[in-house]
Amino acid sequence: MAILYQLTETSELMMSFVMVTDKNNCIVIDGGQPQDMPLLKQYVDGRHISAWILTHAHMDHISGFVDEFKKNGGADFDIEKIYYNFPPYDELIVKTDVEDPEYFRSELNNMLPEFNAVLPLFRDKTHIACQGESIDIDEVHIDFLFSYHEGLTANLMNDSSLVFKVTTPNKTVLFLGDLGPSGGDLLFRESRHLLKSDICQMAHHGHGNVGMEVYAEIMPEACMWCCPELIYNEEEVPEYLSDTQRFRRMGLIRLYGAALTRKWMDILGVKKHYVSNKGTQRIEL
Repeated sequence: MAILYQLTETSELMMSFVMVTDKNNCIVIDGGQPQDMPLLKQYVDGRHISAWILTHAHMDHISGFVDEFKKNGGADFDIEKIYYNFPPYDELIVKTDVEDPEYFRSELNNMLPEFNAVLPLFRDKTHIACQGESIDIDEVHIDFLFSYHEGLTANLMNDSSLVFKVTTPNKTVLFLGDLGPSGGDLLFRESRHLLKSDICQMAHHGHGNVGMEVYAEIMPEACMWCCPELIYNEEEVPEYLSDTQRFRRMGLIRLYGAALTRKWMDILGVKKHYVSNKGTQRIEL
């Protein structure tokens, strides 16, 4: 039986998962920020990491990974393969025909330059994961259902999130990364028939995320929330989302707080919620 650990937050809004297979190998997802690395190392516990999956290039998800390679070339981990699919920095940084050029550039500069700087240290271990691909690690099967789509510029980095479905002999788990409404629309159109899963990682920490139709196709029995208390219990339209005109200019008109997502889960009959701020969660798969 595989065991999935949803690690509790040492840094705010981090996302970090460690899966241990029945042959005692690891699959790591994101990892969070540098201050989250000691806890990650505790749960990896020296095991071989068959796959380290990086969902997207935001600091709350991958800056810890990058820092480990800056520090000592990743020597504290035994990594076999690294899976990711990030937007092409050099091609996109010169674009001006986007909804909000300043925000667009800030997204590109959030983590991509730092990641690209250390990439030569592990390039031989990388695989650019594309929609439609699958991998097998011991008893765990992983299908990549969504990857970077050219042209999704309003919410660039979140909408470049890798979405993948983990299948074990007993359970299915869907990881949505930080996918937003527009990315969710494409996921729904292109992979709707593949979404049904027992457990779902809530997109973008449960707010400003994919639409209800996506979750209705997933129909999860349990949800995993990577979020602090202030996000988990926030209002449907919190103060930071109240400037409707600004978000409309940015092309981001379907962003809502976690209260709406929680209503959706109630409608779908979800009874079990794993929340990272409640401590590290152990989930049997």
